[in-house]
Amino acid sequence: MQSFDTAKAIAKAPRVVTDPQLKNLLSDRVRDWSALGLLDLTHLVIVEVGDTDASIIEELGFSPLVNPLNGKRFGMEGFVLPFDYIEDHGSCFELIVTVGNDGFAFVLFVRDRVGVDPKLLSMCNTHARPLR
Repeated sequence: MQSFDTAKAIAKAPRVVTDPQLKNLLSDRVRDWSALGLLDLTHLVIVEVGDTDASIIEELGFSPLVNPLNGKRFGMEGFVLPFDYIEDHGSCFELIVTVGNDGFAFVLFVRDRVGVDPKLLSMCNTHARPLR
């Protein structure tokens, strides 16, 4: 898992990743977030092979697989998505979880790879908007 929790770190993120598609996607997001003044209000995480629900909880303090309002996990009856946006970019999924009213958001890029938490990938595949 790669985690970028400061504006300076997020701005450097496109230079840190090696995958060309993710690098381009991050470059676009950093440009947009900079223009909108959101870099200081963002925590960016790249979920990779070997990352689990537990490691996401350890890093962020929550799981995208659990709705914090009712405690329901993905796959349970009554589960409601605990994030605001999810999109399929082909090689990864983008999840946005906004927190509070000031514009702060956790942005997770979940790599679509064998070895990433299978429940997380299943949820992403089930609920993501298709690539435009």
